[in-house]
Amino acid sequence: MPYVDLHIHSTVSDGTLTPESIVRLCRQNGVGALSVTDHDAVEGTLAAAPLARKAGLWYVPGVEIDSLWQGRDVHVLCYGADLGNEALLACVRDARARMDQMSDALLERMLKDFPALSKEEYAAFERDPALGGWKMLHYLLFKGVTRSMTEGMRFYAQYGVTYADAGFLPTSEVARRIREAGGRAVLAHPGVTLRGERDFARALARLMDEGLDGAECFYPLHSRDVRETCLSLCRRRGALVTAGSDCHGGFQDTQIGQTKTQLSDVSLELLGGS
Repeated sequence: MPYVDLHIHSTVSDGTLTPESIVRLCRQNGVGALSVTDHDAVEGTLAAAPLARKAGLWYVPGVEIDSLWQGRDVHVLCYGADLGNEALLACVRDARARMDQMSDALLERMLKDFPALSKEEYAAFERDPALGGWKMLHYLLFKGVTRSMTEGMRFYAQYGVTYADAGFLPTSEVARRIREAGGRAVLAHPGVTLRGERDFARALARLMDEGLDGAECFYPLHSRDVRETCLSLCRRRGALVTAGSDCHGGFQDTQIGQTKTQLSDVSLELLGGS
């Protein structure tokens, strides 16, 4: 039986794989159902949809949207929605703009310590999509401030640039817009989002109460206990169960289809797609 992977990133956001490469790797890795869920952008999933269907794969249109809950950055996976819905698109674009503003704020704060950096140069700088990651990470590497792409991530916390202060929409509002656009709102990687919670099950239940329709129970970094807690809650509530690798190609370590989750283990038909 083919696997399912409903959480893959392309070069449209911070992955290193094009939509064409994603579809090819899905076929190679035994994935029969997929979704490209770029961060706060829909162009990648729109490009991948016809390619996947032509290849005989089940495709669910998706996007991963940043939101805020109790000061935490919560990634909401949107599945099966009308991606032309203006209210949903406004939500996606707002999240993307706020992510960019975080990088602008970081650059502003780093200038006093790194005089070689320049706002004008950064504005004109273009990232190489094939390398994955975000523009600011590319720029810091280009300027020799860092020696690897991921090394630049630490500067956000170091200079006090936080998701809590960025003004992202509440998780409940993002979930509402997804549902009103005919989609389903699913909590991405609960074990990562709620890392450090003393009572994970209680925190998960409270977060799901924000209007989420399901949870990404099968995820590479989830322990057995986290996975089973997520599955138990979804079963009790009749909530959707999904699986995803969160593959970013060469930018991160996970691989397409890594969780090896069977189609029968997820709520595929309830997510839309074809």
